[in-house]
Amino acid sequence: MNLNQLYYFREVADQKQYTKAAANLFIGQPTLSVAIKQLESELNCQLFIHSGHNVVLTKYGRNFYATVTKTLNSLENGKKRLTQMVSQDQHNIHIASIPTAIGTLLPKIVKKFKTDSLTKAHFIYHDNPSLQICQGINAGRYDLGICSFVPEFDNFTYLPLYTEDIIAIVAKESNLAEITEISPEELRGDNLITYSQNIQIGKDVTAALLASTPDLTIINRLHDELAIAGQVIADNAVGIVANTIYLSGFSIHKIKLTLPKNTRQVYLVYNSDRELSPEILNFIDFLKSNKDFIQKTVTQALI
Repeated sequence: MNLNQLYYFREVADQKQYTKAAANLFIGQPTLSVAIKQLESELNCQLFIHSGHNVVLTKYGRNFYATVTKTLNSLENGKKRLTQMVSQDQHNIHIASIPTAIGTLLPKIVKKFKTDSLTKAHFIYHDNPSLQICQGINAGRYDLGICSFVPEFDNFTYLPLYTEDIIAIVAKESNLAEITEISPEELRGDNLITYSQNIQIGKDVTAALLASTPDLTIINRLHDELAIAGQVIADNAVGIVANTIYLSGFSIHKIKLTLPKNTRQVYLVYNSDRELSPEILNFIDFLKSNKDFIQKTVTQALI
């Protein structure tokens, strides 16, 4: 019996078919079938029986599955803890950030932290959307995240870090290009483009818009400010976006939108159940005590 056979067995049991399990394991189906047959031969029992196009565990398979799952989970958790320990002993801090902050905000925060604390910490940056950041923290790949609140990971610690203004954007030729402030109610009848509701900012912005004006017309939803701004110009529509550095390359007019200030809240995120190195804890304390500097840096990046 070897480790690969245990992983193969668990995947077949989870997927209930050899074809999908083999695809997930990136091996051929014949290789998978042989490995399971060898495992059954060594254990001197049948682990699976066929049920149509699927397979199901026998009573022996169910008993073995409980042991295998517990063993592999323990092994994977041990590997994760060891990897984190080695990384922390090397003074590494893996920090993942949403794209709009990783190039403008994060380097300035880290520079100030290193200057103020004379730390030996070495920061390794990762660029990801909010959901993938939280998934990476959960898997132990990242120590900290700068991102939206993600409901699927509400067990994490979320410390408010800074806010971004939600604004309306139009082409400079639009009949709205002469105004400087607008309310959601005044956008009735306009074709709006905002974020996809598959991402957290899309859910937050949509909820804030529809809370005051449920009958707004949203004609399209996209994933970031670049896509939204491009579509606004092409369709002569009104974009509802966060005011980020991504908008700087477009010939657009920005309009202040009267939504709650915290509609777009960005957080420092981490798993407080995990043991954190002194360097990471010091950096968290630094961020807590430097929120004014962080908000000012975000604002100045747009000037």
